[in-house]
Amino acid sequence: MSTRTTPRSRTDAVRNQRLLVEAATRAFAEHGLAVPISRIVREAGLGKGTIFRCFPTKDHLVAAVVRERFAELAAGAESLLDEEDAGRALHSFMAGAAAVYIGDRGFFESLSLAPRSHPEVREVEQRLITAVEQLVTRAQRQGAVRADVTATDILLLLGGVRQAAAPLHATVPELWRRYLDIVFDGLAPPPPGHRPLAVPAPTREQYEESARGLARPSPAPTDQDREVRP
Repeated sequence: MSTRTTPRSRTDAVRNQRLLVEAATRAFAEHGLAVPISRIVREAGLGKGTIFRCFPTKDHLVAAVVRERFAELAAGAESLLDEEDAGRALHSFMAGAAAVYIGDRGFFESLSLAPRSHPEVREVEQRLITAVEQLVTRAQRQGAVRADVTATDILLLLGGVRQAAAPLHATVPELWRRYLDIVFDGLAPPPPGHRPLAVPAPTREQYEESARGLARPSPAPTDQDREVRP
């Protein structure tokens, strides 16, 4: 009996994977990464065993979702590189990225967890960093951003914007925009005689090493996982 993959089975596999990623994206964004696999499978409208044929572990599913988010952010940054006003372009990127951090709970949680260390995630995150470096450099050349700010600073500060607004998010959902503007205003070139920043910016290598340090073996799914109990 032939075990070759047929064109139909390959098409079905791609479709199923897409359905699972879309369902997981919605679930993680609203509820965070603790959402049970069973819920994602139900929302995708698939059978219980399908998810483990597409993604060996939950970490692999999370990594697929995170990769797409990073790709969206990278594309957004790249689309702004030809804007005439480089300062406005950087602000536009930061606003779009902060909105993702605020609106996608699972993505924000993933930044300090193992799925960020997956090679395919790191590859697209490096694409994002490169695009942000270009945005920052252009803004610095136009005098809109201080010379000692780096792309790593920008990406880490976006997390600070989210954390600052989080306690009041339910009652003041747009509060993050205030803190984003405060952060952005702080990036402006300081007046002559200013004191230097107390600590140098973390390097790109340090930022990327933080992702590599999250790597850990992904546990194989247990029998209970495979049953996908509700």
